Order: sequence, then structure tokens, then C-alpha cells
Amino acid sequence: MRSYDVARLLALGGMWSIQYLFMRVAVPELGFGLVAEFRSLCAALFLLPAAILLGQPARLRAHGWSYFRVCVINNVLPFLCFAFAAASLPAGYLSMINGTVPMWTALFAGWLLREPLGGRRIAGFAVGLAGVALIVRLGPVALDGRVLLAALIGLVGAASWGWGAVMIKQYTGDIPAIALAAGSIAYSALALSPAWAEATTATWSLAATASAIALGVVCSGIAYLAFFTLVRDIGPSRTLAVTFLVPVLGVLWGWLLLDEAV
Repeated sequence: MRSYDVARLLALGGMWSIQYLFMRVAVPELGFGLVAEFRSLCAALFLLPAAILLGQPARLRAHGWSYFRVCVINNVLPFLCFAFAAASLPAGYLSMINGTVPMWTALFAGWLLREPLGGRRIAGFAVGLAGVALIVRLGPVALDGRVLLAALIGLVGAASWGWGAVMIKQYTGDIPAIALAAGSIAYSALALSPAWAEATTATWSLAATASAIALGVVCSGIAYLAFFTLVRDIGPSRTLAVTFLVPVLGVLWGWLLLDEAV
């Protein structure tokens, strides 16, 4: 692996690890649907001009079906799932659930890309899910129906990201990577636009608004420049192995900045 790839991976892990801090600040005041929409819109406003400047403009009508499929699986579903979970779970819990993404990616890559799965990967997947279950059961947050539902919804979001990475690999052969990132996030902003109905009841504090903007520009906009090109260059499984860094960093940010129990 080139040093350029390693640098992109480390940057991606850092940006994705802090997204749950932003969610925990923004969701209680704005609502999970509006946070998902605001994230998509801010990312689209960053990525569409960036794609043009980088010579990969997103031709939104020419590749509409491809953009729509990627937007649903890689953006809309995980954005909604994790924002919903952020209303009930600490940032550290969310980052550990995010740590299952490489396991889901391996499953979907075995199915859709015919990558060998093997007994070790299957066993690792089972142990990983058991680990998440133990965290939810034995962690500092009291286990109740709300917490359990949030954890399950979070796992759905993680599985969707795993599938999304495989889908991106399938489409980057026909669509330039940055154009695919920009086009799919623009479609996501459109698909989630009904959430603006919640805007009148949201509490638009400076902290919540700034967190939602950072979530879109940094954790989706800038991060997608690295993510989509890495999936193209080194494949989805190797790219999303970087999310094994997210639990460590996510717990650290939650402890340092949100006073969460470790």
C-alpha cells in the first residue's frame, strides 16, 4: 500500500471517529431526520463544486439510477439510523457499533464481489457482534428497550455502510469516484428534504447548528473525497478496515469532550 493511501486512511479514520460527537450535540436539538438531511445538504454543497474543480462533474441526470441506489444504501439509510441511535446512545457506543462495518463489508464483498469469506472471517463477524452485545449489556448506560432499539438500528446503519462500500466499488468502474460521491450525496439531500418540515420546531442553537454543518462538510464532504477514491484504489474491505480505529478514537472524544464514562 502506498504512503498516500495510508495517509488517506488515517485521515478518514480521524474524520469518521468524530462524527458521533457532532451527532450527540446536534440530534437532541434538531431531531434525527433533520440532522441526516442537513448532513447531506452541507456535504452536497461542498462536493458538487469540488467535483467540478477536480474535473469529475456529477452529471446528475446521466447517472441518475446509479446515484439513487448509492444514495439510499450508503447515505440515507446509515445517516438516519445513526442519527436515530445518537438520541439514546453515547458517542462511544456509536463508534463501537461503527466498528462492525468492516465485518459487514466482508460479508457483502463475499456475496457480491465473490471475495473469499472463509471460516475465520465468519467467526470474527460472530465475535464482533457478540462484543457489541456485551457493550450494550454491560456498559455504563442502563439497558432498556430504548437503548436496545437504538443499538439494533445502529447495527442496521453499519450493515448499510458495509453494503454501500461494495456498491461503490461496483460503480466506480463506470463513474469517476468523486463524481459518484457528489452525485449520490446530492440525491440524498433531495431524498431527505421532507425532514425540513421539522425545522420550525428545532432548537437552532449555535452548538447544534455548527455540529450539523461540521458533520456534513467534514465527516461526509471531505471524508468522501478520501473514501470513494480509496474504495476505487484498494477495494472496500481494505478501505473500511480503517473503521477499526473509530471505536478507540470515538470513545476518547466522548470521554474528553462529552464527559462520557469509558
